[in-house]
Amino acid sequence: GKKRNLNMHITTRYMISVSSARKLQRIMEELLLTELEYVRSLGYILTHYVPLLTRPDVPPDLRGQRGRIFGNLEKLHDFHCRYFLQELESCRGEPLRVGRCFLRHRENFGLYALYSKNKPQSDALVQQHKFFKRKQLELRDSMDLSSYLLKPVQRISKYSLLLQEMVGECGPGQDSERQEIQAAAEVIRFQLRHGNDLLTMDAIRNCDVNLKEQGQLIRQDEFYVIFRKKRALRRVFLFQDLILFTKMKKTLRGDEVYVYKQSFKTCDVGLTQSCGQSGLCFEIWFRRRRAQDTYVLQAERQDIKQAWTEDLEQILWEQALKNRELRRQERVFMGVASKAFMDIQPSEGAIQDRAITGFLPGRGNISQMQGLDNETETSGFRAQ
Repeated sequence: GKKRNLNMHITTRYMISVSSARKLQRIMEELLLTELEYVRSLGYILTHYVPLLTRPDVPPDLRGQRGRIFGNLEKLHDFHCRYFLQELESCRGEPLRVGRCFLRHRENFGLYALYSKNKPQSDALVQQHKFFKRKQLELRDSMDLSSYLLKPVQRISKYSLLLQEMVGECGPGQDSERQEIQAAAEVIRFQLRHGNDLLTMDAIRNCDVNLKEQGQLIRQDEFYVIFRKKRALRRVFLFQDLILFTKMKKTLRGDEVYVYKQSFKTCDVGLTQSCGQSGLCFEIWFRRRRAQDTYVLQAERQDIKQAWTEDLEQILWEQALKNRELRRQERVFMGVASKAFMDIQPSEGAIQDRAITGFLPGRGNISQMQGLDNETETSGFRAQ
């Protein structure tokens, strides 16, 4: 009886793995087929629509607007046509290698956030003019330019869906591949959000801080901020090096703008990941201030609170590593370090890279803080 059960168990596992392999192959085929169509669509815009702007009969207010209408479409086409399509094709027989392709090109996917940021300007210009409509009729195309310009936005959403499907089909013994695909999905999700975040950042007003010097904008959300028993609704922006608080106001035209209230360098703050009973609050405190100078941020939803605390934790962790490395180098310089310690001298860049890869799949893990000499001051963490 036991042998029969074991055989059935093995057969079931085999059938599941065969079924998963087939599904992975089907997802891979869909990814490749749609990638080819996507590259063709981008090429079609560059061939038929971009050259129109060099014609003598271009309406005056469209002259010199190539960048506003088409954004970085040429760079997107170049990246997909020359690099990404071929790399995806090389994964045809091994779908689980696809995560690596995305991670290798994580910087190129930043093109999508910039494209999305430019999209509202592009839409406004295209919709104001019949100039492009005439070309569509001449081409006898059922799709207008606006539909073609939506392709990159649709494409990055499609990547997100297909990668998530792939994660679901990874079986036991495929943990490293699952982690890579999960990390790739996270890269894509970030870019999906980041375009909107950059647009919102453009609406910040009366800000005396140079935001271009604060590292990457990681996320922005609305919070109730409680400080010294006062509660106010704020739009909060998290950069690599800065947390910035703004207040939303409507302009006379009805547009939303965000008026600067205050900001703090992330290297000066600490984090308490959870406070209060709701499960929606976390606390930001300062190392060189009084205990009552803490800010409690209350999120609208649990997932927003979790995303913020994980990202803040990641930033503090990277800073702690950086600080420890700087102190170690100081000790070496002063001749304090032992010979064994001096033999191992990774660069600051290498330490940063290691921190980032270590965090990719789950973004943030407090247990990894424990190796940092247990220095609460350095790590910026407080017990919950």
